[in-house]
Amino acid sequence: MIKEVIGKNEGMFKGDRVEGAQKARLMIYALCLFFLIVGSFWFLFFSKYFDIKQYEIEPLKVLQEDAVIGEIGEFFNNKATRWPWGSKNIFSANTEELEKYLSKVFFVNKVTVDKKYPNILRLKIWERQRSVVFITNSNIYIVDDYGVISELADEATVSSTRAFLTSSAPIESSKEIYVFAPTSTSYEKGTVIANSNTVRAWLNLTTKLRDAGIWFKALHLDPDVPSIVKIILKENKSVVIDVDADLDMQIETLRMFIQAKPPWDDIHEYIDVRVPGRIYYK
Repeated sequence: MIKEVIGKNEGMFKGDRVEGAQKARLMIYALCLFFLIVGSFWFLFFSKYFDIKQYEIEPLKVLQEDAVIGEIGEFFNNKATRWPWGSKNIFSANTEELEKYLSKVFFVNKVTVDKKYPNILRLKIWERQRSVVFITNSNIYIVDDYGVISELADEATVSSTRAFLTSSAPIESSKEIYVFAPTSTSYEKGTVIANSNTVRAWLNLTTKLRDAGIWFKALHLDPDVPSIVKIILKENKSVVIDVDADLDMQIETLRMFIQAKPPWDDIHEYIDVRVPGRIYYK
């Protein structure tokens, strides 16, 4: 007698076996999908691969790149976050808050931060234009062309300023102008020490002096009469000028006086060129 061998897909329990196999396959698929999702989630947020590790910062004129990177680190290290994987993950990093933070810390015009996957931040910083090195009786400040103090001068600027002011070299056209203010007032970052028109008047005066070939070192403000400015020549002589009057005539008068090789040793206090064509000195 030949006995019929019933296959696994045949017989009275065929349906149950097929259904069980399908359920097993679905369970395997579900587990695979689960582990894929969990693994992907872990890789994206907990593996540290997508933690921000590098910064691409467009070239800076005034700020130091190391200082910017240091402040970015401070921002992420001190930032409270609801995410268990921390604040440096590039997917959850809040670039808008970082932009506001850096703008406030460095007192710049604007900051933009873009994400470059997998772990890079790209930054562009619009710095305030350094126009004036503002020197008081107690401190040295950097002032932008809007008349706003952008920062307290760093040690390098203080050192170079003092060295320059004690030398006989004229200021270079590529550098900020030096402005003395006879005051002991201390200023905070963001303080407006002059309106933009006044700063432009200082810059316009120094441009005209350079164009006329007059070598100078700094400007000295009159605390009582804002329009009166003393030009400190490289010979360390003061020239009184009125920035509200015709600058060209006053500068031409000064230029002709210098060309005449005046007796510098006889000038002890100042030279006055406010009356065009006439020189007074004391």
